Amino acid sequence: MNRILTLSGAGFEAARSLAASTAPHTQGLHGHSFRLSVRHPHLALATLREAVHTAVAPFDYRHLNQALANPDNATLIAALADRLPEGCQLKLNAAPGEAILRTEQGEHLTVFSTAFEAAHQLPHVPAGHQCGRLHGHGFGVTLLARATTSVSALRTAWQPLFTLLNHSYLNQHAGLENPTSEVLAAWLWHRLRDTLPDLAGVTVRETASAGSHFNGQNFRIWKTQRFEAATPFDDQGRYTGHSYALSLHLAGDLDEVMGWVLDFGDVKARFKPFYAALDHHALDTVAGMGTPDCAGIATWALAQLAPSTPSLVRADVYQNDLDGALVWRGAA
Repeated sequence: MNRILTLSGAGFEAARSLAASTAPHTQGLHGHSFRLSVRHPHLALATLREAVHTAVAPFDYRHLNQALANPDNATLIAALADRLPEGCQLKLNAAPGEAILRTEQGEHLTVFSTAFEAAHQLPHVPAGHQCGRLHGHGFGVTLLARATTSVSALRTAWQPLFTLLNHSYLNQHAGLENPTSEVLAAWLWHRLRDTLPDLAGVTVRETASAGSHFNGQNFRIWKTQRFEAATPFDDQGRYTGHSYALSLHLAGDLDEVMGWVLDFGDVKARFKPFYAALDHHALDTVAGMGTPDCAGIATWALAQLAPSTPSLVRADVYQNDLDGALVWRGAA
């Protein structure tokens, strides 16, 4: 049986002053555009959306120190969790590149997101493959660690690697002779692990629509495609529409020669007919769709693609930047 999580979120504006132990530059009164994302395994999207907006409302345009003694990220996300139904998973984005995760068991994880710009080429691809040419990317990097590691510690550990990689030719660095996203994620993991013993994962985004994740043992890649579609709005025969984003996640071992789970280009080509069945269509007319909501689309995607793609493990569907569903194939 698939595991389905409904996803919704909301933003709020607030000011706060943090204790000196948090970081020196946060002691003075300052403000953020906070963004809360919440996942839940049972609630309908409309119900979850209402719950999230209700949870953030008391903190919107507030001086957080008047509500919480020391409103650091951990305290704030715990206070938000108390205002939400049981079983929620939360992510709170605070300062740029800084976030905290809270699992349904109450465990906290620290997130630091950053970027660098570099050139590379893949030496083992077939002749004529675009990635065989020297080219470059604005790479995105996200570091995930258990709560014993602060954002400041993640930032400090990352800085020497940024200095090394930024504006460089990646193939010239030892260990990056074949710098696929997967190889780069593992390379970063092994160089950060000594100084960050509680590191939990490294994500590398090669483009805005593709990336890879490594947790020290397993690789997962994803490719995102957008499509425009209509969906029933009510039982009166009215329709609405969304600009959907569908992300397909694949997991597996690296090909020893190619250095990837699967070529992103092959993923896109393999799924092209599938996307064509969704783009510019009414979703309730798609054969086998079932309920044409985000969870229904993701479930249909897994059913359609899994027989030909055994490495496919998850499908995410967003109908906007905040609302969607994540479906794991066959298990949590």
